[in-house]
Amino acid sequence: MSTRLHILLVEDSDSDADLLIRFLKRENIDFSHSRVWDKPSFITALHENNLDLIIADHSLPQFSGMEAFRIAKSENIRIPFILVTGTVTENVLIEYAKEGVDDYILKDNLLRLPSAIDHVLSKKKIEDLSKNLEIVLKDLNDSINYAKRIQNAMLPDTALLHDCFPESFIFFRPKDVLSGDFYWFKNDGNTFFAAAADCTGHGIPGALMSMIGIEKLNSSVLTTKLPSEILKQLNKNIVFALSQSNQYEHSFDGMDIALCSINIDTLILHFAGANRPLWIVRNNTIEEIKGTKQAIGGISTMLTPNFESIEIQLYKGDTFYMFSDGFADQFGGESDKKLLSKNFKQLLLSMQGLLMSEQEIHLLQFIETWKATTDQIDDILVIGIRIV
Repeated sequence: MSTRLHILLVEDSDSDADLLIRFLKRENIDFSHSRVWDKPSFITALHENNLDLIIADHSLPQFSGMEAFRIAKSENIRIPFILVTGTVTENVLIEYAKEGVDDYILKDNLLRLPSAIDHVLSKKKIEDLSKNLEIVLKDLNDSINYAKRIQNAMLPDTALLHDCFPESFIFFRPKDVLSGDFYWFKNDGNTFFAAAADCTGHGIPGALMSMIGIEKLNSSVLTTKLPSEILKQLNKNIVFALSQSNQYEHSFDGMDIALCSINIDTLILHFAGANRPLWIVRNNTIEEIKGTKQAIGGISTMLTPNFESIEIQLYKGDTFYMFSDGFADQFGGESDKKLLSKNFKQLLLSMQGLLMSEQEIHLLQFIETWKATTDQIDDILVIGIRIV
């Protein structure tokens, strides 16, 4: 005990009080003290003194240590409390435990007083730390939830997708409150843009990257309408935004993304991907349109990589999907292994008789059954669009 303690003695006997004081001094405990022996004085001392410890006699003529403890407890004043008693029975011990008394010592065993003081002060310190951690955790959760509102506000209104393509869905399940995956839409005249992106990490770091990605996509689409050129511009903007062209100090953060544009009149789709594919279901088979093996930003030293542009003529009945890797990478099943892309493809093929809104529900039911008690390991995003 390196700091000076202010101790309140609840004791009517001068000799017993002197005995406690002498013993505390003999044990080299640095303290100051005040003393009370009735209820009014005790209540006054509780509120007027900055107390570190209360040592109270269990039995007083008109007042008791237990009554003093109950008063402090009822007024929500948390001060370490030690009861001193001449004898102790099983019933008394049960009473102490139920009430929450910190510790007790017998009058004929004052040798235990230093360890009892250490015990109750340590207990109080742990309680204070726990309380402070709860406050910090609440503030952190409040901040994260507020950040979620900001992130949601930056995501496009899903009505943009449903207005153009009534048969469509967005299956979006962040691993944490905040997400490193994001979806992006833009309706520009007769051209509709859609993207599914997977940023480095998840949670707070991923969310920061996602908001940068959304802002840079919004600016990139102002300069060009071809998905491959949008990705090229997006990569350049991310590299500069994160100082990744600086050889001395830069981050390795970036994103994988699948981006397409659809001419609503001609149903011609242009696709470009950065490490992400587009899957088209036609005649109950899946055609995989692979993206360029190049991330947006990240560790690449290429400032202006070229992303392959692919043109596809869509037809009524075609269904296509863009997604992050979260669904296929989820562990689960009897062997607790990854689902894998081949099984994800089979799942999508098995759902083709369902409406797109029903497919979204089916995906949710499947992934919950698949992972069972296994934790979700990553953000999950799947966008599905059917041409009708």
